[in-house]
Amino acid sequence: MKAQEILDVLSSSDIVLEIAVIVLVQEPGRQALRAIASLKGGYVLHINESHGRDFRSYSYHVRKGDKMVQRWDNAPHWPNIKTFSHHLHLGSEKNAFECREIFVRDVLDEMGKII
Repeated sequence: MKAQEILDVLSSSDIVLEIAVIVLVQEPGRQALRAIASLKGGYVLHINESHGRDFRSYSYHVRKGDKMVQRWDNAPHWPNIKTFSHHLHLGSEKNAFECREIFVRDVLDEMGKII
């Protein structure tokens, strides 16, 4: 999903109150987006996604106040998880669980269930 598509999905969501774009890079062969979305219920979604010709790196981190709620990412630091490198953290960095590859629409769907 391209950076502008991610922003479009966020903009069209009924649980997103505000979007702040921190970094937006759109170059041939490379795109990167860092943004923060304020969600209903006092939740904040931190988005960090990069794409290239043969890579995708992502992190979708949800916080409420100073507490981590959950984070989906594909950082290669949990090699023993069956879905490596895709994983989900619940409540803490130390709690990592199997998770399929995630996109912003998936995150908003999951947060819609919580909110």
